Amino acid sequence: MVTATPANCSVAASSREPGDTEESMAKLLPDYVLTIILRCLAPHDLAMSRCVCKLWCTIIDTHRMLRVDLLPHSVGGIFINFHDLGLSEFFAHPSTGPTISGNINYLPLTSIVRGHCNGLLLLYSHISRPGMKQFYVVNPATRQWVQLPPPPRPDIGIMHLDNLYLAFDPTLSSHFEVFQIPYVDVFRHRSELNPAIEGIEWPPSTCVLHVFSTRTRQWEERSFVREGEAAGSLAIIRRDFPNFLHNAVYYGKYRIIKPPVEIERYEESNIYMGLSQKRVYCTFFDDPDIIYILDESYGKMEWVQKNAISCLVIHAFQQTDGPWTLQDITIMNILMHERNLRYGRITFLGFHPYKEVVFSSHSLSRGLAYHLNTMKFRGFGKIQDLGNLGPKYYGGCMGIQPFIEESFLCTPWMGEFPKDIN
Repeated sequence: MVTATPANCSVAASSREPGDTEESMAKLLPDYVLTIILRCLAPHDLAMSRCVCKLWCTIIDTHRMLRVDLLPHSVGGIFINFHDLGLSEFFAHPSTGPTISGNINYLPLTSIVRGHCNGLLLLYSHISRPGMKQFYVVNPATRQWVQLPPPPRPDIGIMHLDNLYLAFDPTLSSHFEVFQIPYVDVFRHRSELNPAIEGIEWPPSTCVLHVFSTRTRQWEERSFVREGEAAGSLAIIRRDFPNFLHNAVYYGKYRIIKPPVEIERYEESNIYMGLSQKRVYCTFFDDPDIIYILDESYGKMEWVQKNAISCLVIHAFQQTDGPWTLQDITIMNILMHERNLRYGRITFLGFHPYKEVVFSSHSLSRGLAYHLNTMKFRGFGKIQDLGNLGPKYYGGCMGIQPFIEESFLCTPWMGEFPKDIN
């Protein structure tokens, strides 16, 4: 039996030097043999094999084994939830390839985007029963969608029902999972609790989550055992607990990673966490002047300051007619004459998943891209004006307070759901 491993490939690559004899070259595996072997690999193993060497990458792409053309590889746009608007707006990136429509009007109920993972969206809509919501997973590139069964009801006073997070890796499978992550209500209350409760270790050593999988088409319990120490007592966590937006990175393990010290000391801070170039980043949602990256080398988990972005250069950027466009989904029936925008407000929109680029909005009117790899002295670097992202007539009249609540970058996935998941 013939086997091929990354080590075989590295040897083959290093052997292709000028002066090699015909005999040594004949010992290399022929391309057709490699092709047969690679065809036997699962999608995840194929994705890893593409990174081994140029030869393997060429064979996999030439024979369209992985259908790389279907995988997410670019940013199609940004879904933005503006305060007091009933629908998610879509700030679209110009593209010569597949395009995305932000008008998701094909669901049974009007819904708003609450999550994204590798091309799929998690949406929810309010239904007639008070406190109940209907959840959907949608592929906006193909207009396919799946309605989730109602999540299990949490214990009263323990967690919120809508704390759902989507996990999807198209290099592994076209199946996806949805996690219900607990959020303890006592975090919101600053008054002292029973001393016995305040002394409880948090989070617990074993965490049981409800997980929906399209493989089983139902919610099931899944246990995670914590690696390492707890974050502290409940009293300490309640005191220092920062505000996280509805963004998450699926890590696959249960381990406590404390926020950067600077963020821990920033009261009422909103933290945005995301994935870029397969590494975890975080920053402030409002005025994202500091970018942190999670250092996972040698088994440690430490936040390292990546960049300090100068807000001065952002405020002084030259406004141009950027190429991005807002698909103004929300129809405003009342003409609002004033915009009531706070000058200079910088709101973070997301990390580019494949480049060292961060997206933000300037005064709720312009979309900006800041190129981190061009940063020079004191945070000055290249800033690109993407275009106008403010919905028409969105302003401060009729009691509307204009601000961005959350945002989700969308990377088109042209694949299809398994046929048996509905």
